[in-house]
Amino acid sequence: MFRYLGKLLPLAAMIAAVSCTIVKNDQNAGGASSRSDAFGLSGANSRFDPKEYAAEIWDTVVVPRVESMSEDYKTLIASLEADEDETSKKYGYRLIEEGNQYNFAVKGTVKLLAIDTSSRNGTVSLDFAPYDDVEDCLMSIGPVLRGSALRDIQNTLSLNDFGNQVDFARFAAELNNKVKENILGDIDFSQAVGREADITGAFTYEGRGGVIAIMPVKFNFRE
Repeated sequence: MFRYLGKLLPLAAMIAAVSCTIVKNDQNAGGASSRSDAFGLSGANSRFDPKEYAAEIWDTVVVPRVESMSEDYKTLIASLEADEDETSKKYGYRLIEEGNQYNFAVKGTVKLLAIDTSSRNGTVSLDFAPYDDVEDCLMSIGPVLRGSALRDIQNTLSLNDFGNQVDFARFAAELNNKVKENILGDIDFSQAVGREADITGAFTYEGRGGVIAIMPVKFNFRE
C-alpha cells in the first residue's frame, strides 16, 4: 500500500501545480493584460472591482473603440442583407473566430418613434435618416440594460484577462451601467417621441430576423 502511495504523491503534487498556474493572453493589442493586472483581474483571490475598471477605461478604450468602428446604420444593414458573411468579417468583431455572434458599431441621425416600458428592459423604436416613419431597430433604455455588446466589441479585452467568467459578466453589466450613468441619465423618453437625435452605439447581431437593440455610447437630442 505504501509503495503505491509513494507513486501517487508526486503525481498529485504535479496536478496541484498545474491547476494553480495562471495563463494570460498576451496576444491582445493595446496592452489589455497590463491594465487588467492593475485591477486585480487575475488569480483565485481576485480583488477585481468591475465598476472601477469600467470607469477607468470608458473614455479611453470603450467609447473610442465603438466610435472608430461605427458605420452608417442603413449602409451597414444593406450590406449585411447583401452578403452577411463578408460584411461581418469586414465590419464586425467577435471574441473568438467560431461560435460567437458578431458585434457591430453604428452611427447616424434618428427619429424616436415609440417607447416600450412594459418591462424593465425598456426600449425606444428608432427610425434612421432618411426617415420613412418605419422602425429600423431599437435602442435599450432600461432601467435594466441587457446584453454584452460594449464588452464583446472590444479588441483589447479577453476572457483570459479576467479571473473567471463571473467577473467577465460583471464587467459587461458595469459597462451597461455606465450607459445609464453617462448617456441615458435622467432623460424622460416618454416626452421624446418624435424628436431627433444623433447616436453612436454597438449591438450584437443575431442574424436576419433577429432583434437589433443598440447600446449607445453617445446620444444627443437635436434642437
